[in-house]
Amino acid sequence: MNIDFERLFHALPSPYMLLDRELRFVDMNATYLAVTGRSREDLIGRHVFEAFPEEGEALALFRSAFERAAAGEANTVVRRLFRIPDGRGGLRDVWWTCHHIPVFDGEGRPCGLLQKAEDVTGLVAAERLQGVVAREFDHRIKNMLATIMAIARRTARNAASLESFLDGFDERLMALGRTHQLLVRNGWDGMNLGELLKGELSLYDARDHRVSLSGPEVRIHGTGAQALGLAIHELATNAAKYGALARPDTRLAVSWTLDAGAGDLEIVWRETGLRDLAPPTARGFGSTIIEKVMPLELAARVERRFLPDGLDCVIRIPADRLAPPPLD
Repeated sequence: MNIDFERLFHALPSPYMLLDRELRFVDMNATYLAVTGRSREDLIGRHVFEAFPEEGEALALFRSAFERAAAGEANTVVRRLFRIPDGRGGLRDVWWTCHHIPVFDGEGRPCGLLQKAEDVTGLVAAERLQGVVAREFDHRIKNMLATIMAIARRTARNAASLESFLDGFDERLMALGRTHQLLVRNGWDGMNLGELLKGELSLYDARDHRVSLSGPEVRIHGTGAQALGLAIHELATNAAKYGALARPDTRLAVSWTLDAGAGDLEIVWRETGLRDLAPPTARGFGSTIIEKVMPLELAARVERRFLPDGLDCVIRIPADRLAPPPLD
């Protein structure tokens, strides 16, 4: 079989270039020319560091690698960052692992070297993403555990018995779990406010109460979504015990709007039709979540007003704590 090795060399899909012992270009394949954006006439006979200047650590690393290969020692330079033409007049970053193979003449003496550049950009990106995901997962697990411990302590502080503690603790963990499920479903990029509200209020039989939800499509950043989910749960729990979800002839209306200028979010929780609702005499877990945790996690401003016929709770969240809409 008569093989045309020169034709095969120029057809190889990876970048290859051939240098002599003085590190001058002897040849290169079409892929090498394509990825570097150079022409054969520009490179043949030129010193590699004249054609592609390097400095500092990179110069020392590749000079050593080339000289060792030209002297007969194969070697590899692993994962180095290069900037190559992007085909649109700009540059793009790629990570290459460069294999240097000695070339020998007919008498077995080293006469140059062959370099193969292997594109490992995808592998580097995957490893970096894996590290980011692992760190983020660790961070979220720690935050979740801290939240659960805080819920347990605050629930125990206000519980009159073990049974009441378990009831309150279970309900709050379930609320936390519902918010977590929404976040997982959306890839932790954000949570839809309407879905959160429907998830909490669906626990109560809306046929016996006048409940309405209204507002535009809004997403909350994952970092503050759990705090908001717990706050909504506490408002709904209090309404089911003492307010509009516990009495006939009452109404619960939850509306939200976006400020036309700044883009801030305003959520209005309004219970009406109540006649004898009084402000709480003690501060419980719900008050802590609404009045202390929300400002910390979402930079929210919260105002609760006990009115002659009901309750208003207004939550204002700045625009920078909102998540962008999902990509189509």
